[in-house]
Amino acid sequence: MSSEADVPALFDVADPTDADQAARLLTDRYAFGDDRWAWQEHGVTLSPDAAALAVLADPSPSADALVALLALTPSGRAVWDLHEQLVMTLARTLPQPVPWETLGRALGTSKQGAQQRFERRQRDAPRLEAYRPTLDRPRPTGGRAWLDEHASELRHRVAMVLEFHRPELLDIDSATAFAAHDLGRIHYMLGDADVLAGARRLVDVIERAVAGRAHLPVWDQVRLSSQARAAVDRLTALVRSAR
Repeated sequence: MSSEADVPALFDVADPTDADQAARLLTDRYAFGDDRWAWQEHGVTLSPDAAALAVLADPSPSADALVALLALTPSGRAVWDLHEQLVMTLARTLPQPVPWETLGRALGTSKQGAQQRFERRQRDAPRLEAYRPTLDRPRPTGGRAWLDEHASELRHRVAMVLEFHRPELLDIDSATAFAAHDLGRIHYMLGDADVLAGARRLVDVIERAVAGRAHLPVWDQVRLSSQARAAVDRLTALVRSAR
């Protein structure tokens, strides 16, 4: 029997002191594949590290997700010092910044303590960069002439796939989920050549998943809605035309 019925409807951003509740919110929002099954069937939540990577891979994380991640922050680990710095930066740069009081409660400290920790993390930023997770991201390839002609269409097709069909992609397998998450970050932060490289990887991993499961019973094969399939096919055709 699914445990999802026990999930609190809302994480209390104004009083984010319950780490278990924070883990449940992040798992319900971000778990996929085997992690999703473990959550739905047995109530197993994501590890703090997995939750951090999921939230930080989200191109537009919400305030409650950021505050929930801070509530999970363990101490004494340099990589979590980095995560804390990134999360607090994102939380303070939202259109409606998360108040320092809320960040302090999530961290088990005061408003002033949260500000001081943030300032200290900012000073430590050069040291913390050594702990930033590296992505096995494909190197950009493709002629500038092609990008000059097709960059707008490429970004439009990527946006359509991610905006309307991301949940279906996340359900395929972990490789596709990671490629989709990373393409969202690339599309938001990087240039056209990087978007092309990220889109190539996404369509490649989808094709590998489809081929790798083609011999299985139909219910275990990759099944996309007709709309998602059409959107992926249009993106694939465009990416394959790149020189």
